[in-house]
Amino acid sequence: MPIEFLGQVFSEGTSSIPYLPTILRILPWAVLVYLLRWFFGGETNKVERVMHGKVVMVTGGTSGLGAAIVDDLASKGAQIVLLVRSTQDYWLIDYISDLRKKYSNNLIYAEECDLSSLHSIRLFCTRWLDNSPPRRLDSIVLAAGVMAPPFSSRGVTKDGVEVHWGVNYLAYYHFLTLMLPALKVQPPDRDVRVLVATCAAYMLGELDLNDPEFLERGYPARRPWLVYGAAKIAVMALVAEVQRQLDEYKRPDGMPVNVKVWSVDPGIMRSPGSRRWMSLGSVLGLLGYLVTWPLWWVVLKSTDEGAQGFFAGLYDPEFGKGKGGGLIRECKVSPFRKPEIESEVLGEQLFEVSKAQVIKLEKESALERAKQKKRDEEKEAAEAAKAAKEGNDTTSKAKNKKSSGKKVAFSDEADTTAAEASATDTPKSTNKRRTKKT
Repeated sequence: MPIEFLGQVFSEGTSSIPYLPTILRILPWAVLVYLLRWFFGGETNKVERVMHGKVVMVTGGTSGLGAAIVDDLASKGAQIVLLVRSTQDYWLIDYISDLRKKYSNNLIYAEECDLSSLHSIRLFCTRWLDNSPPRRLDSIVLAAGVMAPPFSSRGVTKDGVEVHWGVNYLAYYHFLTLMLPALKVQPPDRDVRVLVATCAAYMLGELDLNDPEFLERGYPARRPWLVYGAAKIAVMALVAEVQRQLDEYKRPDGMPVNVKVWSVDPGIMRSPGSRRWMSLGSVLGLLGYLVTWPLWWVVLKSTDEGAQGFFAGLYDPEFGKGKGGGLIRECKVSPFRKPEIESEVLGEQLFEVSKAQVIKLEKESALERAKQKKRDEEKEAAEAAKAAKEGNDTTSKAKNKKSSGKKVAFSDEADTTAAEASATDTPKSTNKRRTKKT
């Protein structure tokens, strides 16, 4: 076919090609769109790794970036532990069932670990650590996050913490510090990696450890990226500090701790979070997003393209060697745009502030749960007493009603008992008479 086409062009000229002028007008634009799509799509991970039998925890693994990561891990046969807000969700059951069926991988299940609740995080980590021998753990992928759109009101977690600080940073601080024992006890020859999602918005953040929740400064509803970026600065400093603590830890067997912790910047994607942010969380904004979607398709990454940095961090052997605690961007190590993130002083101060805040919040949460438990017990006791009283009243009314009728002899309990006694005694007297005759 190509030879015949070229022969026709050679013999009859270009005028014999149908729609040639239209094709020539469209072709440069098509090439431009292709080049832009290729450029904004970013780097692609080219390294593969055998994941069969490896245990990977994933937060945010049911949608967006996390779902793309889970899909690839499931295709490689990894055992995936999805950390979700609630396991009592029929959609979640269908989602896991579809993944198992699609990749013939039954090693996918969910555990409840609500990042908006410090108590829920502690419960999960306690269950995981309460095992002997220690459970296997090869990787942790923390991909969940919250990004409020502009002009939205200040949100809080179940513990009353500003939602950006509470979910994007404090939850991960609580989770990683609780899971440190599980990371430290992994065999020294096991390649263990922890990846934490971040964003280029950290360059716009304003982190103040004296006011991390923007209480004194006031919540910037028109510029929520200041709060979001501050949380991302904190989580990147947390990654660097956790890596320092792991490197300084002395194992009982004298072997080094082979755990690498990385921050990963996936870039700006067409994820559910980005869609909500660009649409300002409104129906009208969503309509505008849909109208301009071809533009976003060209200049924004898909979730699969954004996940390439995570694939590199999980699969590339280079990220399991050397010094961790850095930033992975476009499938390679990238320097921090804010050098203070690597500061040991910032890391130590961040740990102190976070530890004090978590202790305070957990105490308040424990007191509230105790009060709620007491209220529930009092309510149950009151309901039981009310039910007992109603039962006694019903019984007394029934007795009075029976005693005033004409059929007293047939329903009276004393007469019934006497009748039963006489019925029981009859065989005895008969037996006695029979014995005497014999």
